[in-house]
Amino acid sequence: MKRAWLYFRLSRDEDQEQNSLQNQRQILVDYADKNDYKIIGESFDDNVTGMTFERDGIIKLEEAVDKGLIDTVLVKDMSRLGRHRTQTAIFLDYLANNKVNMISVTEGVDSANENDDLIIGFKQIVNDLYCKDISRKVTAGVRQKQKDKGLIETLPMGYFKDKNTNKVCIDEEAADIIREIFSLYIQGYGMAAIAKQLNARGIRSPEFYMRHRIADCKPNISKRYKFFFRHSGIIML
Repeated sequence: MKRAWLYFRLSRDEDQEQNSLQNQRQILVDYADKNDYKIIGESFDDNVTGMTFERDGIIKLEEAVDKGLIDTVLVKDMSRLGRHRTQTAIFLDYLANNKVNMISVTEGVDSANENDDLIIGFKQIVNDLYCKDISRKVTAGVRQKQKDKGLIETLPMGYFKDKNTNKVCIDEEAADIIREIFSLYIQGYGMAAIAKQLNARGIRSPEFYMRHRIADCKPNISKRYKFFFRHSGIIML
């Protein structure tokens, strides 16, 4: 009997009723029963964007994959797994390298089926564009607030807002990393070369410092929080 892992996710911008975690789970359970899958485990993420793979539910899934416990990952649709085109493709490659396939139940897509490669690629583009469109709208709203009231909600790496004084301050540890990136860039290093050098030295990405400021404690060091560059800038992994 094939061994399956159920994964479901809900983000804050979605219809809570129609796409609820409970509804997603039931769809997956029904599919597993109908197609003779043995459910080994399940995980989910609630109110979490699909543009990052640093999610508790995904980490639990990875642990099962690394231990060789499962053969298939069942999701309601591909957007549940992730919306970031590049990161989703990397994650699917990771599954394939571990001889695990992903089945999108409502879309009838199987990552192990070569005939579905084109459909998977198309859906990754659509899911990525959807999330970026939402992001642009949110960014426009934030910039308008900044213009009208001088509000700063999200600071770039190298800065933080003092909770007591509400003033923007320099985060020296993170700022040193930004200075080094700039120095390497003007010396002629390409983005990929800079990312490779930073990762080799265990230097953490902007998301690491963002989570540190939110939680007031640095997340556990792991294979996550690495730098990945493309022509448009830094992607936080």
